[in-house]
Amino acid sequence: MLALSDSTEVHYRQRCDHDHTDRCDRCQGLLENLVEIERVLGETKLPSDDDKEEAVFLFQTAKHAILSWKSHILRSTNQDRARLDVLEHLDEKNILIVNDWAMKFLPQRYRESQADWFGKRGISWHISVVYRRLDCVLQWQGFVHIIESCNQESSSVVKIMQDVLGTIKLDNKEVSRAYLRQDNAGCYHSSSTILSCPLISASTGVKIHRIDFSDPQGGKGAADRLAATCKSHVRLFINEGNDVTTAHQLKDPLLSHGGIDGVRVVAMETIEDLVEDNRKIPTISKLNNFAFHDDSITAWRAYDVGKGKEIVLEKTSAGNCKWKNICWGIIYLLFIVIFLVSNCKLCNTTGHHFNFLANSVQLI
Repeated sequence: MLALSDSTEVHYRQRCDHDHTDRCDRCQGLLENLVEIERVLGETKLPSDDDKEEAVFLFQTAKHAILSWKSHILRSTNQDRARLDVLEHLDEKNILIVNDWAMKFLPQRYRESQADWFGKRGISWHISVVYRRLDCVLQWQGFVHIIESCNQESSSVVKIMQDVLGTIKLDNKEVSRAYLRQDNAGCYHSSSTILSCPLISASTGVKIHRIDFSDPQGGKGAADRLAATCKSHVRLFINEGNDVTTAHQLKDPLLSHGGIDGVRVVAMETIEDLVEDNRKIPTISKLNNFAFHDDSITAWRAYDVGKGKEIVLEKTSAGNCKWKNICWGIIYLLFIVIFLVSNCKLCNTTGHHFNFLANSVQLI
């Protein structure tokens, strides 16, 4: 708690209930070695002042990298507690969604010349993995949104999240609460995305209870694993003599050979940008956990450290609310229509893909 507390903000600070008398021999040994290296370096005579400055610079850079890595491990471990706590409390009404943009797919032909390789424009695809627990069995379901032309901005994430939650609610009426987890990409960790969550909850019937952001390389493994499986399907499809150069052609290999169990696929040309929300959350880049209430949001710098700082949501005029609700309703209906039309082949051939799978315990 002490290491993760913010000394400048009381809302992000928490007192420990114990004395800090224990010491880690390895950590203490590392610090002692760094001090000793710095002392020896200061006493060592080098051929020139430039060599001395370069040696000191390399040492300071390495020292900063080592201490930063230690801090990263601490933050990553603490932020992962948010995921573990959610998994412990999952049931038929509560779901956990892990989101991530997969690396853009470069169009590829079965046979292509060297000239065809250059100047390719990648195809964006977004991965969402949904978890829930039913009858004490952990289940999962995947959503893949393939967009031919997309800026991967906040507006795209908001629409994708609305589609995922709306589809889950359509098939599972009992689902009422969702927890979101993603990395610190700007499209996720932005005021526009976070402030849109209450509106998404109202339009889908699934309340977004909390959003947690993971440290780099520490929390979106479920999406990465599903992306690797999808890429394997695509490679097999291309090796069979097929081309994959568009979003709709990228959907075909994911549905080939019976598709991927528990995965839904949607392909579209583009996603229209929404009007950005002008409201801002102060120091949002330092905040990593957000809990949503009726009229406010509680934010933390580190998970479960301090009581959190309450952010009161500004009221908008009735006319604006009505217009926004109409726009969101139209967008939601369009997503449902696109999803149903895009997956008519999947519905007819692999109906079991629309169910949660109960064999995902090893994926956590």
